[in-house]
Amino acid sequence: MSFLDCRIDYTPIIRQSKLDNQLSPPGYSSTGTAIQQHTDGEHNVEQQEQLARKRAWDVAMGPAKALPMNMFMMYMAGRSVSIFPIMMVAMLLWRPVKALFSVGATFKPLEDERTTGSLLLHKIIFILGNFATIGLAIYKVHTMGLLPNTPSDWLEFIPQAQRVQYNLVSDTYV
Repeated sequence: MSFLDCRIDYTPIIRQSKLDNQLSPPGYSSTGTAIQQHTDGEHNVEQQEQLARKRAWDVAMGPAKALPMNMFMMYMAGRSVSIFPIMMVAMLLWRPVKALFSVGATFKPLEDERTTGSLLLHKIIFILGNFATIGLAIYKVHTMGLLPNTPSDWLEFIPQAQRVQYNLVSDTYV
């Protein structure tokens, strides 16, 4: 038998299986045609507005959602004063400050002629979330002992006490 005598049959094999006799799940079509959903223009516009509102809330709540993760990162950084925790606190402080200066640019893709006034609440929530992150960074700097907030931190600026009386002869030997 040579290779010229061998042939491959590419015709599909149709088998009747046990699965064809069972019921299909709801919404399944065995013919392969998709079910057409009727969408008119008004429903589509309403759906687009709902997605835009959801996206705006996602952007506004982003800093508040990141707060627990930042708290955990600051906990893991420790209280020691070394380069790693200081750089982590610096980045924790720098990112929200940078975001506060770009609030308009952050919400620019979400604005259109219908939602300009309605994004004010979203922007306020976004700003408050960033202020909370800045507060966390300041608290971390305080726990590391880098914030001068005790009276002993300001001893340099307290005037020296002047002697009001000098004693030339004394019975005590000091």
